[in-house]
Amino acid sequence: MEHPFATSDSLVEKTGITPAAVNKALVHLEQLDIVKELTARKRNRLFSYAGYIEIMSRGTELP
Repeated sequence: MEHPFATSDSLVEKTGITPAAVNKALVHLEQLDIVKELTARKRNRLFSYAGYIEIMSRGTELP
């Protein structure tokens, strides 16, 4: 995974998919717990690939 964080705008730019299609896909991915929206805003939302972040965080919990 090149970048575990992305905005819908960055995904539009990288994929060439329309903004509406990207946002619809992000809604579905969020419902499936594949991505997590981090900003709680309506615009300029930041998403993370939840599985990647979970894997990279294993073993880093404080005792």
